[in-house]
Amino acid sequence: MSAPRDLDIYRALVGSRIAEQAIVDLNDKGVLHDHHSGLGHEAIGVGVGFAVRPDDAVQASHRSGMMLAHARGGFPLRDAVLSDIANAYLQFAPIPGRPRVIPIVGLIGSWVPMSVGFAMADRLRGKDTVTVSFFGDGGANEGAVHEAMNLAGARRLPMVFVIENNGFGLSMPASEAPGADALVDRAAGYGMPGIVVDGNDALAVHEAAQRAVDHARRGDGPIVLEARVTRWGAHADGVPELRTASELAQARERDCVRILHEDLIRRGVLDEVQTGAFADECRREVEAAVEEGLAARIHLPPTVLTEADAWNLTYAG
Repeated sequence: MSAPRDLDIYRALVGSRIAEQAIVDLNDKGVLHDHHSGLGHEAIGVGVGFAVRPDDAVQASHRSGMMLAHARGGFPLRDAVLSDIANAYLQFAPIPGRPRVIPIVGLIGSWVPMSVGFAMADRLRGKDTVTVSFFGDGGANEGAVHEAMNLAGARRLPMVFVIENNGFGLSMPASEAPGADALVDRAAGYGMPGIVVDGNDALAVHEAAQRAVDHARRGDGPIVLEARVTRWGAHADGVPELRTASELAQARERDCVRILHEDLIRRGVLDEVQTGAFADECRREVEAAVEEGLAARIHLPPTVLTEADAWNLTYAG
């Protein structure tokens, strides 16, 4: 991987962390509610985001969606913050000028069959695009996900299924849910290969995601990418945390931002001056967005969508 690309990934990683932390802080203060924190997941969204083309259709999850959208381009940190304050379109909205996205719905895993439809439609249109669908270890146990992956395997669709295995599906430890030793082992049952990657290592995620995307684009059928991380906090804002303080501290020991920072410093790709400049730039953008969003929240009238807007934001491919 080239040094410039490594720096781009690092910058996206830093920006995503700062934006996500700001959103989490607003939830902790009671300004926002019901957020599913993506802290610790940044390497997954960013790593995959740099492996896909703008015309590839990507369906993010509720954890790393912001990081993925930011890494793909067209979704600045300002929008990341404002979208959570309800003053900008979410990363899931198919907005003209942004890379292609597939919206998700609230019921875990139920969005995955939609991505299969996108892949089938693109094939019928003769496109060489790849469709990527994200879900967690909890979502991997949903029947809709099984059916979607089975159909993708049977039709040899150009798809990458990304499992963000963060150790817990709500309150169920991932180790207790499946009968198989690993979620990626299921790939063989759907007639596709599987890759496991350390979800704390952004460059490793990117390289694995690139292999997976290339595999699907060549016409070799779908593939599963399981990225393993440890969830930093509770399932969502307002959900009780079941782990001890020491377990939570241990979860943060493998910090994807720190890991990449130390690697780039060691290789001479990054120095401390650049490190500070990246952080300061991202922090200014995020702080300005928070200030703008909170001020507008007081005065902004409700957004009214036209019938055409509602239709296009729901169904446009």
